[in-house]
Order: sequence, then structure tokens, then C-alpha cells
Amino acid sequence: MALPCETEARGLALGEARTHPNPSPGPTEAQILLTSILIPVFNEADHLADCLGSIRAMPDCEIEVILVDDHSTDATYQIACDIAAARGDLPITVLRNRGQGKAAALNLAYRHAKGDGFVLLAGDDLLVSEVLPARIAAVAGPQPTVALCRYRSFSDIPAHDGTLFPRPGREDHLAGGATSFNRAFAELYFPIPEELPNEDSWLRAIAILFCLPVTFIDRIGLHYRIHDRNSTGPSLDFALTNEGLARRHAAFSLALERFDGATAAGRDRLATLVQAEARRSAGDWLGVLRLKHLPAGDRSIFLANSTPWLFWIKGQLLQILNRRNRRSRSAGRNVTPR
Repeated sequence: MALPCETEARGLALGEARTHPNPSPGPTEAQILLTSILIPVFNEADHLADCLGSIRAMPDCEIEVILVDDHSTDATYQIACDIAAARGDLPITVLRNRGQGKAAALNLAYRHAKGDGFVLLAGDDLLVSEVLPARIAAVAGPQPTVALCRYRSFSDIPAHDGTLFPRPGREDHLAGGATSFNRAFAELYFPIPEELPNEDSWLRAIAILFCLPVTFIDRIGLHYRIHDRNSTGPSLDFALTNEGLARRHAAFSLALERFDGATAAGRDRLATLVQAEARRSAGDWLGVLRLKHLPAGDRSIFLANSTPWLFWIKGQLLQILNRRNRRSRSAGRNVTPR
């Protein structure tokens, strides 16, 4: 079991420079030999034990956990170290960053990961370990490959409890905790630009830019916690949502700037999303509506978050949909595969 807690903390405190190791070759067979679960955390003392407890060793799926505490001010770091020391079934490496944000924490985790396959997990969410082998099998191979499973919200806020994602037609909208990918994709994906607030849009930007298909796994592989400290999600008002989307959607233009060797089709599609974000953030919903070549799923997202009144309508429709889903489950009619 690896537990470089104090060593890593001292190295970072001294400003130790870390370089990316030589890329590891991907598996040559249709098999992932080791899966790295990367967990960035900040002030997750209330939830971390549940998160790590949801990760269980599965037959034919070797796992390592690389957890980075981003300079929490609560007991998160000590809890992580204690759990790592107590777990005999799972190697957990606990690292510490200097409060540089989620993207920087993930970049640090990746530099220490040895896996052929990767899963990202937030410290307040719950992994469905039984689905992990299917998620990893879907990305086996030497070419860059990415997959998305279903995920369901859970919350003490009734309006946000039990929502099933992704929405129909958005099965290629990659979400960090529901995404799995192989080493070849990781070499494109990392390092994540550290000015980005999270990983989701950068995942999708890379997949689009290189015209990579997203394998959809029609099983719930993650339970996504919604609470009042979420940096994104349905509990935020329009102003905060608008600001957050502008920061996340910056991933599209950053990807265009970083990569010169991407396909022309991928660059064109990503450029369309850059235009859509410019119009959305300006409140130009008609401009979004008129934008050619914008996929229907993207158009609905950009439109619904372009003005306060469209944002309000979206909220009302989501509440109706969530109530309908809860009634269906309570009546035993929910047949969504798990």
C-alpha cells in the first residue's frame, strides 16, 4: 500500500518542480491491466469516507486510487490518510496540493498514476463498483477511447434527488465522474488547463476535436451528490450559472489553441461551440437559435442558459420531469437498467 502523505506534502511545500514522466504505452490487447481512480478533494470531511467506501475491489479489475487533497481547511487530509492506512484491499495514494484548484489536483494525480485505464471521481460522489469493469472494458485498446455511463443524482433537496443523466440525446456530453478513458486518451487530455474550474468541458473538447466517438454504457455507474456547496448544478441561480458556464466553456477555445494536429471536422465543430458560447454569454438567444451546424442537444443547453427567463423555464420543466420520475420509481414502474 502506498501512502506518501507526509513526503508529498513536504515536497510541495518546498515548491518541488514535477515533470511529466515518459508516456506509458497503452495495452496492446483488448484489456486494461490497471485502473487508476483519480480523486481531487477539497473540504470533503463529511463525505469522503462514503466516497472511498463505495470503491471496492472487483474480480478481474485491478484498481489503484490516487487522491489529491487541494489544501483543505477541514479534516479531509487526515481522514484520507487514515482510510488509506486502514484499507488492506485497495492501494490508496494520498497527495497534497497547495490550493491550486481542481484541474491542478487532477494533473498531479495523473502524474502519479500507473494505470492503463482511468476514472475520475469527486470526493462527495459514490462509485457503483459493480459497473466499473464494464466501464473499463469499453475503453480497452491502443487508440484514444472514451466512454460515458449513466449517473443518477441524490440529494437532501427533494427537487434535485433522483435525476437520471445523461438526458436523451446528450449521451456524448462527457461528465467527469461518469467518464472512463484509456492511457492513449489521457495523453491527449492531460494536463488540463489549470484556469478551468473543472474537468467536464475539457473532456468533451478533446473528444470533439479529435472526432472520437463516445461509447455509451447504459448502466448507472455513479451516484452524483447535489448539495449547497456544488460548484455547478441545478441549485445555482442564473447569475452563478452564467458565470460558471462561461468559465467552463472556455475549454473549447483553449483546446483549439493547444492542438494543431486535430481534424478539420473536429476544429469546425469546436469552433461552432465557441461561437455558441459567445452568443449565449451575451444573452443573444436568437443568435444561438440561428447558429448553423449546432447539434440539437447543445442548442437546447445554450438556449436554456442564455437569459434569465429561459433559465426559469428550464427550471420549471426540470422540476416537472423530476416529479414524474419520482412518481414512476415509487410506483415500481422505473425500468431504467442498472
